[in-house]
Amino acid sequence: MIKKQSRKVGVAGGFINQMMGNNSSTPVVGEGATILSYSDRSAYQVVEVSDDGMSCVIQEMNTKFVGKSYGDERYEYSDNPEGYTMTLEWNAKKSCWGEVTYSVDIVKSLAKKYYKEYGYGWMEILLAERFLTYDDIVEGEKMGVLTNFKLIDGLTKRYKNFSKTSIIFGVAEQYRDPSF
Repeated sequence: MIKKQSRKVGVAGGFINQMMGNNSSTPVVGEGATILSYSDRSAYQVVEVSDDGMSCVIQEMNTKFVGKSYGDERYEYSDNPEGYTMTLEWNAKKSCWGEVTYSVDIVKSLAKKYYKEYGYGWMEILLAERFLTYDDIVEGEKMGVLTNFKLIDGLTKRYKNFSKTSIIFGVAEQYRDPSF
């Protein structure tokens, strides 16, 4: 199966990154990977690929600027065992790779029902009906909106999150746009 990424050209971002985002590269363990941002690029290395080739894990590489001045975008690359890792999956429907994360949140249909009935403050009512407080359902430290909840049957659910990622496999390239 050919995995052809398609990215709209002329919408947002640097033209070169937009063009580079339209590719059919595939992940291979030990080879590089380049995340294409708005106009910058970040160097990664493929550390794991699933048997079916539909998912992979990439890890950020160490990059050392060796250029002479601003705009001279030369870097040295090395492995970074402590580098940030991302799990990516191929989404055939969206024709793209994307970062996969998981979160635990209030069951969406329940949250929608309570919000529609009570408006703001719906969560306090939902918890009070179950003799729970916010502290009872929080997993780890409270971080405001980004709080992850405990799995509680009938109240919370584990959700898969997919964030589209423009990427090229086979090359690791660091680049920061000198025009910004």
